[in-house]
Amino acid sequence: MSGVRRVELAEAWVLHSRPFRETSLVVEAFAREHGRIGLVARGGRRPRSPLGLAAQPFRRLLLSWGGRGDLATLHRAECAMEESAECAMEESADREAPPRAGKIPQGASLLPAMYLNELLLKLTRREDPHPELFDHYCVALAALSGGRPIEAVLRRFELSLLASLGLGLDLERDAEGRPLVPDAAYCYRMEEGPQALPAGTPTGKAMNFSGAELLGMAGGKWGSRDIRMAARRLLRAAIDFYLEGRPLNTRRVFAAMR
Repeated sequence: MSGVRRVELAEAWVLHSRPFRETSLVVEAFAREHGRIGLVARGGRRPRSPLGLAAQPFRRLLLSWGGRGDLATLHRAECAMEESAECAMEESADREAPPRAGKIPQGASLLPAMYLNELLLKLTRREDPHPELFDHYCVALAALSGGRPIEAVLRRFELSLLASLGLGLDLERDAEGRPLVPDAAYCYRMEEGPQALPAGTPTGKAMNFSGAELLGMAGGKWGSRDIRMAARRLLRAAIDFYLEGRPLNTRRVFAAMR
C-alpha cells in the first residue's frame, strides 16, 4: 500500500492463510474492488477470535483493514451474504442453471479449487482490482462445489483469468488477423497467436492445433473430449509462459495422484 488507508467491509474471498508469530495469521485474500491483498490477523489463531473466520480458504467474507506497506492489518471479518448478483451469473456458453455459491469444495473438487487459488496468488498483483475476475472466480468455485465437470470448469476459468489480466489468447483469428479455418493446422505462438502451417501438418501434439480445436475453445465446446484435451495443452503452456518458471504446487499434487 502506498499510504495509510482504511477499507470497511469489502467483499473478498480468502485464498490462503498461514500462521504468523504465536497467535496471528497472514491472510491472502481476493477482494472484488481491491484485488489481491495481504493482511495480518493479529490474534486470529486464538480460540473464539472474530478474525478466525479468515483462517480458512474458500470463505467469502466482508473484511475491514487498514495500514500501510505490503501487509495491512485486518480489523474485522464477518460472513458475506450467501450469494450476490455477480456470483449468480453464469458464463454465456453454459446453458445450465447457475451454480449456487456458499458451499466449500470437498472431495474431488477440493484440489481443483486450490488450483484456482494458486493461479490467483501467482498471476495477479497486489491491489490490482479485477471485478470481472472476481465474478468468474465466484462462478468457478460454485460450479466445482456443485459437482460440475472439473475439466470444463478449469479450462473456462483459465481462459477468463488470462483475458482479465490482459493476456487473452486469440482463438478465432491467426497472427495475420485472418479468421481461422476449421480444417487448417496452426502453431500457437505466445503473444503472437496462431500461425498457419502447411497443409497436412499433424496436430494434436506440442503447440500444433487444428482450427476446429481453437474455435471450439473459443466457443466453449467443453463437451468434446478433443477440445478439452487441446485446451489443456494450450492453457498449460500459456500459464507456464506467464509464470516465468515459477512452479504450481497443486499441479505437482495432480501429477502424483495420477
